[in-house]
Amino acid sequence: MSMLDEYEESFYYDKPSSTGTNVSGEAVGMGLGLGAGIVTGLLSGIMFLLTRLDILSSGILGLLFYMVTYKNGWPAVVYIFAIVSIIAVSVILQHRFIVVRIIYGIYLCVVASLLGPAIIGYDSEVRMYTIMAICCGMTAVMEFISWCIVIRK
Repeated sequence: MSMLDEYEESFYYDKPSSTGTNVSGEAVGMGLGLGAGIVTGLLSGIMFLLTRLDILSSGILGLLFYMVTYKNGWPAVVYIFAIVSIIAVSVILQHRFIVVRIIYGIYLCVVASLLGPAIIGYDSEVRMYTIMAICCGMTAVMEFISWCIVIRK
């Protein structure tokens, strides 16, 4: 067998099959589609919570309850029932009484002002307080706009 015959044989028989290429392309496409779907779902959930700050503040209160009591070792059913109850009662109270709306609005502003510097980061005390003020102010404006939209419905 000559060198040319060996080259031609390896050229024709060492090619990757097109079936393997198609399958890997489909797997990559499916992975990208799944990833885009998850990201889109998360973003739409975040946007929903940002437009309905009454539900967000109630959920954060439920999270605070869990954070305070998670060391008690209660069964998961107790936590789920308590958190769902806290969220439901909080939303109902916010829709019934203006004073409760204001209290929850202040609570959400405080939470946002504390989380802002932790998420964004800061390099000086002045920058930390600036970020806290901006987060608190933006949350107050968003709370006001959210309640104006909810009340109009």
